[in-house]
Amino acid sequence: MKPTRLCVAIAAAAALVLAGCGPKLVRSRVFENDQVRVEVRHFEKSGTVLAHGWSQPATISEVRIAHILANLAFEDSDQKQRLVIRTEHVYDLAGGIAKALAKATPDDEIAAAAFPTDRRFAIFSDQKVTAFRLHVDGDELKLEFISVEEPLEKEGVKVGYKEWEIPADLPTFEPHFTLVPGQATTRFGPRGVSVAWRDDAFRRPVNLHEREAGKKRTVLMELPDEPHDKAKPDDKKAGLPEGLSDAQLQAMDQLEASRTSGSITEGEYQKRRRLILENRLGEAGYGAKP
Repeated sequence: MKPTRLCVAIAAAAALVLAGCGPKLVRSRVFENDQVRVEVRHFEKSGTVLAHGWSQPATISEVRIAHILANLAFEDSDQKQRLVIRTEHVYDLAGGIAKALAKATPDDEIAAAAFPTDRRFAIFSDQKVTAFRLHVDGDELKLEFISVEEPLEKEGVKVGYKEWEIPADLPTFEPHFTLVPGQATTRFGPRGVSVAWRDDAFRRPVNLHEREAGKKRTVLMELPDEPHDKAKPDDKKAGLPEGLSDAQLQAMDQLEASRTSGSITEGEYQKRRRLILENRLGEAGYGAKP
């Protein structure tokens, strides 16, 4: 039996109702120019924000974020290793992401996109997009890439960056790129990396000899180092706040010894140090009486 027009109309109406029952994406743009875009966003259902409980708002300096982005690399379908974020986009993205993280709630994610352009024969131009989402989870900055150097298109048609929206979800198909883990960076699912953002590896710029020449390269190389504790290794109590208990001081001694021996990473050191200063010795791995 063929469906009547009434049945078809009812089915279509039901589909619309069901679609309206899904989570609604709410976005707020934090930074945008003709090369990059950064936004804070969350999902709502029936007027309630879907909870995540991430470690936000978070304060991560533009310098450190720039160094993290500059370290990201991927292998393309030809197994050629390339930079995920082009040099001219690193600093603008870092500035926007730093602002977004400071504004974000525990239930927000940050979404960002860069719009690189390739020239052909000095006449034609191909605009592409690299888009990703990120959030802070404790001492880890987790990034998942929606696209890397893909054509800037909407439903198969080329569009300008103003007409293109960062997708709400990750694609379900296999990516054409493979992210390459680096120092203080591990794989996070098929499209992501987890970065120990407190690690000392991101205090200074990466070696930029393979990056494109130009103004942004100079700016990135001239980014100032972050202030940090300059106490000598044997002066273990320098820089510590007053009023720490004997148990906290003993835990700090053990932590410094582990750092000196190289048995823990810098990211793990920073995490344990923060827990000790908050007198959460059990979580730091030292118990009530280390």
